[in-house]
Amino acid sequence: MNEYKKMFPMFINNKDIVYFDNAALGFKPYEVLQAGFDFYEKFSISTRTADSKLGIFIASQLANIRKNIANFVDANENELIFSSGTTESLNLIASMLSETINEGEIILSYYNHSSNIVPFLEQFKNKNIKFIYTKNNEEVLNNINKNTKIVALPQKSNTFEVDFDFDKIYKKCKENNAILINDAAQAVVHEKVSLKNSDVIAFSANKIYGPTGIGALVIKEELINKLLPKKWGGGQVQDIYGSCHWDSKPSIIRFEPGTQNFAGIFQFNAAIEFVKKLTYKKINELENEIYDYLILKLKELSNVEIDKKSSNRIVLFNLKNIPSQDVASYLGHQNIYVRSGVFCAHKFKELPEHNKSYIRVSISFYNDKEDVDILINTLKKMGDDYLGFL
Repeated sequence: MNEYKKMFPMFINNKDIVYFDNAALGFKPYEVLQAGFDFYEKFSISTRTADSKLGIFIASQLANIRKNIANFVDANENELIFSSGTTESLNLIASMLSETINEGEIILSYYNHSSNIVPFLEQFKNKNIKFIYTKNNEEVLNNINKNTKIVALPQKSNTFEVDFDFDKIYKKCKENNAILINDAAQAVVHEKVSLKNSDVIAFSANKIYGPTGIGALVIKEELINKLLPKKWGGGQVQDIYGSCHWDSKPSIIRFEPGTQNFAGIFQFNAAIEFVKKLTYKKINELENEIYDYLILKLKELSNVEIDKKSSNRIVLFNLKNIPSQDVASYLGHQNIYVRSGVFCAHKFKELPEHNKSYIRVSISFYNDKEDVDILINTLKKMGDDYLGFL
């Protein structure tokens, strides 16, 4: 077991696992788990219990964490809303913007995750909105005009290598008074994400080695001050008066009613600190090495077809004449975790250059050559076992 796997209890407790589904969920290092234990064991009280030693402590800690996570993406603490994850973040921003936008154009990508398409389709379905789907950076830039209201793109895709130039796109959005939304769920694990070249960022903790059920919606202050909350409840209310009137508190918590996922927030922060300590440079160095080795070994198999748009952290391939789901199921029975299908990115199926279904191997820095060798040897063996397996 390599030194990086030893940081993760999942590998300690599942020594034979070969895990290549990191684009869906990253494992959790000890310090992330410990942050949750510390909360529940040492200061597990409500922030509403403010006039107390622990209440003051936890309120201070949460304020510092909000500032730290916001700073991680070049934002300030008044621009970060905690959510349950990227999906909720994108649903929230689509709902908020639908209150102020009634007509125009929304630019999306064929490579968007469903969570970065369907919320806009639903929230704007009764508006005079035209949806435009794009394949690449050039098409995005060519389609931005004075009618453009929203551009929603992934900084990194969960399928293909599609690098959008957010600096150029953001500049053109500002020239046309359009709002640029960055689905950073995949990017934040591998590279710098910044509010300097977006109006909105959505990302989750679970892919960046943090807990499930917590994420962030980051909105530039000049925009967030124009938006209204889309969830309501305790903690955000300043006053209720008359028969149907109420005022919200002026702080960022107006967007966060109810009791927050405090343990998750502490663990989210621990995950951010883990990545900062490891550094993106080291993460990419390790992942690139494994990617190169994986491609080399896959090309040795005569029945493997690798998609040419695979990235340096995600490899999409198929075995000739074998459905991708059968391959993933066979590998799963051998304790090798990959994915098959379209990975919630259904729109790319409309492009003729892509297959309708793939096997996806998504790499993390903790993967090693032994993982690749086991995968390759199992794929070789599958040719002999396939009929019997069915």
